[in-house]
Amino acid sequence: MGNDIWSTKIQGILNLDLSREMRFRDDRKDLFLSLLGLTEEMTILDIGCGPGAITRKLSKWLGEKSKIIGIDRDIEFVKYAREKAIKMNLHNISYFEGDALKLPLEDNSVDACISHTVIEHVPNKEFLLEQKRVCKPKGRVSVIYARPDKYIRTEPDLLPKQSKREQELLDKLFKDNDEIDKEYNVGKYWPDPVGLPRLFEELGFNNIQIDAISIPIAIDDSRNNNDEKMAIIRSEKEQFFESIDMATCLNKNTLLDDELIELKELITERTNQRLGFIKEGKSIWDYTILSLQVVSGMVD
Repeated sequence: MGNDIWSTKIQGILNLDLSREMRFRDDRKDLFLSLLGLTEEMTILDIGCGPGAITRKLSKWLGEKSKIIGIDRDIEFVKYAREKAIKMNLHNISYFEGDALKLPLEDNSVDACISHTVIEHVPNKEFLLEQKRVCKPKGRVSVIYARPDKYIRTEPDLLPKQSKREQELLDKLFKDNDEIDKEYNVGKYWPDPVGLPRLFEELGFNNIQIDAISIPIAIDDSRNNNDEKMAIIRSEKEQFFESIDMATCLNKNTLLDDELIELKELITERTNQRLGFIKEGKSIWDYTILSLQVVSGMVD
């Protein structure tokens, strides 16, 4: 029986897929490919691929001559990723259930390894050594991880705020989340910004590079049409509801049925207020700029 811990207890399929879709937008294709050193005809491994958002992007961006491999420990992510790739007629992707520390691949079998927000959950040294093993000589290993300490968030006066009641219900529902994170080592191995490139050096990588990617999630950006603006807001609501449903299943009897209904109604009310500004043609400039750090090195 496959492992489904992450998708059922930590981050749901919809939440992870939609959030990565927003991060890896098509209009930033050239930036991502350049920073990760990815080109056509490569065999590329995405470790911790989740529901497959990044692998699907790479498949489309690099074309049929490339080969994209996605590996994840969570079997539900792998099933979802396979089904979605088939529906989209993406034939150059293959997905496998597997451990990031024991990759089901031969030595020297891929041209590049990438990972996005994975290294913080696994022992860093073993994680990098396993990628070095499967990567061909002159291949590049790139680690992308989040830097929440560098995020920029705005909270304009017009932004519909969480009510005191909504916050009370959320606190009650998610009160045991820290224990779940500890149980499954979520964020236990967060890399040090200086220590990670040093570790690359110690493990024998060369041509080590440090990059950063800033990702704006800006609803009112003029490059978004009204449908796209509303899709962002609805996507955020869907992700929020999925997290609530997961927490409800894990923490049974934490909220009464009436309280759960009340919580979702409060969130829906805020969402509808925010959608109302778009329908009125009013920009309120609530946005988040996410900061991702990229550390990469070449295999001898």
